[in-house]
Amino acid sequence: MPDAFTPPTKAQVFFKRLSSTLALWGLVAAAIILGKAWLFYILLGFLGGIGVLEYVKMDATLPRPWRFGFVALSFAYLLGTFTICECTHAEWPFWVDAAFVALAAMAACVPALFRPLEGRATLWPIGYTLAGFIYVPVLWSYMTRLLFSGGVAADGVVQNVPVLLFVIAATKFTDCGAYVMGSLIGKHKMIPRVSPGKTWEGVPGAFLGAVGAGLAVYYGYGAERMGFSAGHAIGLSLILGAVCIVGDLSESILKRCLGVKDSGQMFPGIGGALDLIDSLLWNGPVAYFYLKYVSTAA
Repeated sequence: MPDAFTPPTKAQVFFKRLSSTLALWGLVAAAIILGKAWLFYILLGFLGGIGVLEYVKMDATLPRPWRFGFVALSFAYLLGTFTICECTHAEWPFWVDAAFVALAAMAACVPALFRPLEGRATLWPIGYTLAGFIYVPVLWSYMTRLLFSGGVAADGVVQNVPVLLFVIAATKFTDCGAYVMGSLIGKHKMIPRVSPGKTWEGVPGAFLGAVGAGLAVYYGYGAERMGFSAGHAIGLSLILGAVCIVGDLSESILKRCLGVKDSGQMFPGIGGALDLIDSLLWNGPVAYFYLKYVSTAA
């Protein structure tokens, strides 16, 4: 008798991933064409919010007080920061981040006051939720920072839409380039104990994908709209490609340690929202600080 379950081939996995990616790019395209802040609020808020929910669900042992507190504070932060941007048409001040991180650190300790002390078992939910607050909502918020750092035009169109698209394209095509190249010629595993599917042969494909997608967006909009030179476009694309690989592996560490394959099942061939945005969590801050301090340097 044939096996009840046959593992999907690389081609099947690729086309599932491609279908999910194209559907998501359709939503991104709609937001980009219209350029309205409320569309990005739905898109970024949805992915960030689902990522928060998936993070707490990955550890089934996390006690309920920490679970509820983490979700409530994360949603308040994501909603609050975007609301500030929408009302002021500019990014929020950094003291807001500092205040929320301080509140998260204090809030993470409060439930332990009303429970038996169990050594490391008590410290785990405190550390897990505090680290998760920084890892998911705080890092994800840099996508919103990038979006609003250029201001909003009189007609309500967000000015930095091309920059956000540049970062998303360079990041996601890093993944695509690495997957295609690795599937075709990959033989040497990169870090099999963390991510068995990644190979060293896929790395050149990752950088080709990042630079190719980055330059396509850059020349599609033009240097004047992007606000930085072609040299910076190539340099930032290469940096985003390298950081993307590490960001993807960082989520793999989290999943392996918690014994889960994917953060969720929302996107066929990809997994959950956290699987989708894992590399953007790292690349958002990198792109923000690069464009704010490096590309503008004399």
